[in-house]
Amino acid sequence: MDYEVTWEGSFGFYARFTGWVTPESAASVALALTSDPRYDDLRYAIIDLSGAPGHTFRRDDQNAIANAMVQQIGAGMANRNIVEIAIATEPRMLNFLQTYASLTTRPFYVFDNLPAARRWLAEQTGTFRRLMEP
Repeated sequence: MDYEVTWEGSFGFYARFTGWVTPESAASVALALTSDPRYDDLRYAIIDLSGAPGHTFRRDDQNAIANAMVQQIGAGMANRNIVEIAIATEPRMLNFLQTYASLTTRPFYVFDNLPAARRWLAEQTGTFRRLMEP
């Protein structure tokens, strides 16, 4: 498996890719996210791509990205309260995320490191703040 998934309480989801991000692995993470009963109460999802060496999506192949998002797109109609956050610095990964951003209907933010993303998330609402406190 090229990723690790962790649920953070009942409101948060964290996935960290450790290998190449492929259409199949992206679809698998989306399925892990959307098929869990906690999905209905989810408020944020962090996808950490900082450990991934790259991706196998072709920049001009929006169909591959859309196919990887199918599960998530459908689920987006069920839970529109999710803030999507990505962690990445690698230029090709940032290009991939730019394409993803053009397709998603949810608020989507990219940070260059996990601590910055968590700080921003904690500042957004009391609900997030309570989840982030030790």
